[in-house]
Amino acid sequence: MAFNILIVDDEADIRGLVSGILSDVGYETETASHYVEAVSMIQKKRPNLVVIDVWLGENDRDGLRLLELIKKDYEYVPVIMMSGHSTIETAVTAIKRGAHDFIEKPFDSNRLLTSIDKAIEVSKLQMENAALKVKARYSEVIPGESQNAVYIRQLIEKVAPLGGRCVILGPNGSDKEIIAREIHRLSNRAKSPFGVLNCRSFGVRRLESELFGSEIIGPDGVKIQQGMLEKITGGTLFIEELISTSPEFQLKFLKVIKDGSFSRIGSAEKLQLGLRVIAGFPLNIDHLIKNKDFSDELFCRLNANMIKIDPLSSRREDVPILLEHFMERSARAHNVAPRRFSSEAIGVLRAYAWPGNELQLKNLIDWVLAMSVSSDDESSSISVDALPNEIMWNKTHDAAEIPFISAVSELSIREAREAFEKKYFIEQLKKFSGNISQTSKFVGMERSALHRKLKALNITDPKLLRDEGD
Repeated sequence: MAFNILIVDDEADIRGLVSGILSDVGYETETASHYVEAVSMIQKKRPNLVVIDVWLGENDRDGLRLLELIKKDYEYVPVIMMSGHSTIETAVTAIKRGAHDFIEKPFDSNRLLTSIDKAIEVSKLQMENAALKVKARYSEVIPGESQNAVYIRQLIEKVAPLGGRCVILGPNGSDKEIIAREIHRLSNRAKSPFGVLNCRSFGVRRLESELFGSEIIGPDGVKIQQGMLEKITGGTLFIEELISTSPEFQLKFLKVIKDGSFSRIGSAEKLQLGLRVIAGFPLNIDHLIKNKDFSDELFCRLNANMIKIDPLSSRREDVPILLEHFMERSARAHNVAPRRFSSEAIGVLRAYAWPGNELQLKNLIDWVLAMSVSSDDESSSISVDALPNEIMWNKTHDAAEIPFISAVSELSIREAREAFEKKYFIEQLKKFSGNISQTSKFVGMERSALHRKLKALNITDPKLLRDEGD
């Protein structure tokens, strides 16, 4: 993907000159003539670097104002400032506010290109350092600080080098596959293939063919189809939903594990099982085994090592970390700005049961980012009202019943007080149809004091307020 540079200058000839210089050396360029247009371009195009003239013609130092906005919302986008009538004070101000460089007009093209090259290099280093810091705090494998999250990360490091089989227990929607991938990555098989097979995706015959392979004798001779066990020899197989398979299949797979060899369907030739098997199971596997719904011996053969993922509902302290982690990851994947949740929204999300575990949380993040595409203010935090309905109430509850008390119990006293006051004043305004005079009399506050309180609590929805000849 080509490196994109936005040029912001109120003079068309300067925009054209800079764009031409940069295009000649392979950069993609966009241009904007004023502050508002530049802001719109930055939000839509997400340039990799911005060149800005200090004086944009509308207001003095609009370029510096744009610099501040970029450094606030897009920290790692480097900015180079330009000016034809600047002072040392202006240049110092620009550098202090985060500009990579300050170039005076008329400028030398080599000077501009050298500055851009250095800015790009510095930006890459900054992003790499930031990524390392994020990785240090949020592991890709069960991010979080709960006892279970820390235990899983420690156990992975112990299990990975051993090379033995492993089972991963976890509820639906938990990241069993990610754990399996991390075990493979940290093992001596890391340079060999990693394969995933979900048994529920295939019928009985197709599953056996997918796993063991097949040999079919036809008019053109023997046609060999390699199965997963053969394709990823030397690597690691993560097999999930074994519980959905028939007793006959479980018996065949058990024989493969015991003998360390297998045959393609339609062939008597024995092939060596030269890979590591990691299997994913639900948390209630003991119950399934007790009821004879799954082979006890097969589970025991696979269970050389066990890693257990607790439901997200029992790791509530991990929710804020997971929200930030998946938001950053999803935003990067979709090339959009990450959103932040309000403290009240985080409280509600911590209190939620998360029946779908990490998968449901990831889907929530994708939903929030999709909704923000049409939002008037993508930089604002996500409020409780912006959360999807299934988070706000259970289907068995009335639509107006929000898990507010549970949410507040997860907040600090200051956050809880603010959350309560906000909910209280919203309910009072609804009660009096937004009439400020009637609301102020009921709550025992002067109109001006109520206005200040509503503003402090960010209660500004015009649909909720009606301050007119009350």
